Amino acid sequence: MLVALLVALLLAGCRQPPPTPTAALQIDLTYEPAPARVGQAALLITVRDTAGQPVTDAKVSARGDMSHAGMAPVLGEGEPQGNGRYRVPFEWTMSGDWFVDVTVTLPDGAVAQQRFDLTVSR
Repeated sequence: MLVALLVALLLAGCRQPPPTPTAALQIDLTYEPAPARVGQAALLITVRDTAGQPVTDAKVSARGDMSHAGMAPVLGEGEPQGNGRYRVPFEWTMSGDWFVDVTVTLPDGAVAQQRFDLTVSR
């Protein structure tokens, strides 16, 4: 009986959570100042649905990583600006090649992600 209980607990612990639904969204990224340079900046993210309509009720976050290992990521949360635009306070900590992963989470839990590559100068 004890063995059956342990097996049941192990199987329950191995169950995968349901997959996160994905959203089909158009995500655009610009930044200030442009061109990107080391220091304080802002990521300007525009989110639209498949019909081209602005998405105004999303949670938007960004993660910036340098293309080489060893650097801590830069994280930011979007502040709604209206009309599907979100502003993410950001800091480029070093010059070089970066990639920024933008994640958009809709109120129903659906998620869209997009990666942007860019170069930061001194």
